[in-house]
Amino acid sequence: MKTQPIRQDKNCLNCGADVPQRYCTVCGQENTVQHETFGHLVKHFTADIFHYDSQFLTTLKSLLFKPGFLTREYLAGRRVRYVNPIKLYVFVSFVFFFGISFLYPKYEPGHHKKAKASEHSVTSASGEGSSTALITDSSKQPADSLHKLAAELENDNITLARFDSLQKILPDSLRMQGAEAWLQHRSLDLKSRYTKDNLKEAIVEMFQHNVPKLMFVLLPLFALFMRWFYDRKKWLYADHAIFAMHLHSFLFIVGLIFYSLDALFQKKIILEIGYFIAFSYFVLALYNNFRQSLIKSFFKATALFFIYSFTIGFVFTIYLMLIFALFL
Repeated sequence: MKTQPIRQDKNCLNCGADVPQRYCTVCGQENTVQHETFGHLVKHFTADIFHYDSQFLTTLKSLLFKPGFLTREYLAGRRVRYVNPIKLYVFVSFVFFFGISFLYPKYEPGHHKKAKASEHSVTSASGEGSSTALITDSSKQPADSLHKLAAELENDNITLARFDSLQKILPDSLRMQGAEAWLQHRSLDLKSRYTKDNLKEAIVEMFQHNVPKLMFVLLPLFALFMRWFYDRKKWLYADHAIFAMHLHSFLFIVGLIFYSLDALFQKKIILEIGYFIAFSYFVLALYNNFRQSLIKSFFKATALFFIYSFTIGFVFTIYLMLIFALFL
């Protein structure tokens, strides 16, 4: 297949700059005639496919077997032969979470609600009946009886309808107030709509759906933590962000491999080996990229591991609270 002929005009069709030879020195576009032959399209398609495959395989090989090497290459300006760190992270994280969704399937959305629908309607109906009775009787209740009814509000076995009824008929001084009332109402509402197992499934499903988004919050935080441990004049925040993307890409690949083995063989030691490999890689990546002693790299990796683990726990706790408050 012949190379597409160069246009006689020397202005770039993409950016308008002068093009002295075949490629624009400003945007890089080839200054060829607009109407391409079918053969030229096939040539471009084939070249792009094999170029990306070669680039990806080179990147994957370096990522898996040369800890810290990709980051060092990127910061040194040698980038053309490797996949961009952001593209690599997005692609690998997509494959990881897609694979995890097959290893640990989600529950059927809404089935728990359907299963509890009739029970909830019966409970609500009976609760409404008891509400009428309470309203009729409460005006004649002595003070000690009202205090007994108020104590019932804190009973974990109380139904949602009963709780709402008591909240309506009791005097303000005996009602639950503020956050305590909201929390009790929310807990009883969840109990009325979910079984214990189905509530767990609902939370797991929400996590599976939103953890990839949470990682886009956690990864920049990890880069920030790394900045605390290294010379700020020598290493910029962006340098740590590149390292974080390469490290997380490796962790996703190794995680998918070992979670798959765990699902297949169901041996606890499999995941323990995976964790050991991941931490060892982290230490070596710090050692190779930042050129400090192995001992320093080990202690910094340990400190970063605990800080990051605490942060993950904190972020997930906040997320659980949001699920509890807003989504369930």
